[in-house]
Amino acid sequence: MFTSDAWVGSRYARSSVGKEVCEIVLEDREFWSNCILIVKISEPLVRVFRLVDNEEKPSMGYLYEAIDKAKETIKKNFNNRLSQYMPYIKVIDARWDRQLYSPLHSAGCFLNPGIYFRPGFNKQTAVTRGLLNTLTTLIPDEEKQDLISSQLEEYKKATGTFGMSLAIRQREKLNPVAWWDQFGTDTPELQKFAIRVLSQCTSAIGCERNWSAFDFVHSKKRNKLEHERLNAIVFVRYNLKLRERIICRGKEAMDPLSLENIDILADWVAEEPALLDKDDYDVDWATIDESLPNQSLDDTDNVVYDEEDIPQIPENENENEQLWVGIDGVTSYGIPPNEDPYNYVQDS
Repeated sequence: MFTSDAWVGSRYARSSVGKEVCEIVLEDREFWSNCILIVKISEPLVRVFRLVDNEEKPSMGYLYEAIDKAKETIKKNFNNRLSQYMPYIKVIDARWDRQLYSPLHSAGCFLNPGIYFRPGFNKQTAVTRGLLNTLTTLIPDEEKQDLISSQLEEYKKATGTFGMSLAIRQREKLNPVAWWDQFGTDTPELQKFAIRVLSQCTSAIGCERNWSAFDFVHSKKRNKLEHERLNAIVFVRYNLKLRERIICRGKEAMDPLSLENIDILADWVAEEPALLDKDDYDVDWATIDESLPNQSLDDTDNVVYDEEDIPQIPENENENEQLWVGIDGVTSYGIPPNEDPYNYVQDS
């Protein structure tokens, strides 16, 4: 950028700030060393965020393991030198333990057969505690708790339909919800509980997109709309988009944890779409430590969503698809305005 004719001929290149920035980028080696440091720390975490930023299928069963894998990748990026990686690991742990972690994450990991039965997985005890906390919270009936607890032994020992050769082969091929739907028929109470846990969302990104739609209809020209009517417009718009996405899905099931299936242009404006090669995004949660491809993305503040024709809904619409029911009850993360959002840790 700073060696291009467009920059040299611009008024920014002649300003004092432009000259200072140009000198930093072209001559300051410490600047690029710090950039490399930032990438080592943030890239594994960005991959986790991309994993949970998915509206097609839930990723609750993968988040617990993905966070651990991200921390291990950061340690490896610093050649396992404790003095170098530990300050950043402490920040991650503090945010995870005090603000982000929920027993649902452990329960989802426990009920994900692709992770729980993997030979290298050694946190069965830790995730079991989260599972029991989730069970007692979501199932208040003590008789059902006892029944589900007894059925858990069949799952842990892989007996009955859980031990079928087909079920074992499909542990990592099917998404966890589909796996339980197929092979949990012998334990209906546990099956229902597992599907309920694994179907939970792990991100507020859907609500954030609702806010964008809300801002779109609430402009200065439309600021006299009643709040209820405005909320109804957002409700209709979001549900139409949701149904349109259901209809436009391909015949093959999409892997919710594969970045190949993520439309990176959905909420971003790219100047050169050719740079975003589809083959570069053949990434899933298990390759969280690989490098992200270079991307050229512009500012997103002025993105305007195009109105599209909505096709007719087929009669065999997926009955399990749940529609958004409103934006009430959404709260912020509660970070004070004078605090750095990346370093701020809320006291428990």
